[in-house]
Amino acid sequence: MVSKTVKFKSRPPVLTNDEDKTTMLLEDFFKIHDSFINFKVLEGLTPRTLEDHKYFMKFFKDYVVSSCWSMEDQQVEINIFRGYIADMITVKEYAPCTINLRIRPLKCYLKWLYDEGYISINYSNKIKLVRVPQDTIQPLSDKNVKKLLKQPNKETYAGYRDFVLMLLILDCGIRIGEALQLKINDIDYKLGLVNIQSEVSKTRTFRQIPISNKVAKLLEDLRTISIDNNSEYLFLSTYGGPIKPDNIAYNFRKYGRDAKIDAKCTPYVLRHTFATNAVKENMDIFTLQRIMGHSALETTRKYIQLNNKDLKNNHNQKDFISKYL
Repeated sequence: MVSKTVKFKSRPPVLTNDEDKTTMLLEDFFKIHDSFINFKVLEGLTPRTLEDHKYFMKFFKDYVVSSCWSMEDQQVEINIFRGYIADMITVKEYAPCTINLRIRPLKCYLKWLYDEGYISINYSNKIKLVRVPQDTIQPLSDKNVKKLLKQPNKETYAGYRDFVLMLLILDCGIRIGEALQLKINDIDYKLGLVNIQSEVSKTRTFRQIPISNKVAKLLEDLRTISIDNNSEYLFLSTYGGPIKPDNIAYNFRKYGRDAKIDAKCTPYVLRHTFATNAVKENMDIFTLQRIMGHSALETTRKYIQLNNKDLKNNHNQKDFISKYL
């Protein structure tokens, strides 16, 4: 079967080997995804992870439709997936991290299809993640953080919510997905502790993270002005229901543009800012690893970005040679 022609800035890989095709049609590929989700529910995946699988599959389906692949008679083949990656790289020019976010759920689904016997080729082994340059995410400077914090309109619920979210991330480095699933009872306002429940944690392990008294007071104030007194969640949308991380990320980017900050302003960047500031304030790396919820110390290290001035200041605080002179 001949593949449909797809337009790219640069030509995508074209395969003609029938061994790189399976007997599954694209139409069935998307239908069976519901069974995959049900399987993952039984595995105990968090609601957020399940939503991510469904959310990122929509991007691949949009690509298939816009690229004129036939749902009814086109068999699944490796060239479709590689074409999808090529489209994100050469046409949409997405950042490597964004591309990998969309590839990982696809690889997971393809492996499941192979393991369950739906397809005879393990395409997940043939699809590679895009190489991500290390140490590219820079933290915000103190000056830019102050400019960013001035942007939300604290006279409105949404503005005050975003303001408190910014300070919460800067105070403890919590992931935005974990923060938005916090329930009112997850906060110990007196002791200044936040309980990250295992079902919402990215690593699926319970942990407690400390927060300052000032942030604890802000969280308590946010609870008192909740626009939905019946909700058990702390951070709500303007309509009173749950709010998605993408909506918050959009708000943060807008605040950054309004403040004329020449740097990315996202919850993820604020998490990096917390990690870098923690090291500047002499927090040991093992404490930082536990607070940020990393299973590997190497992951924590990637969050820490010290410029030459930081290195020089840290060096000057030490005395390495007096004992020799």
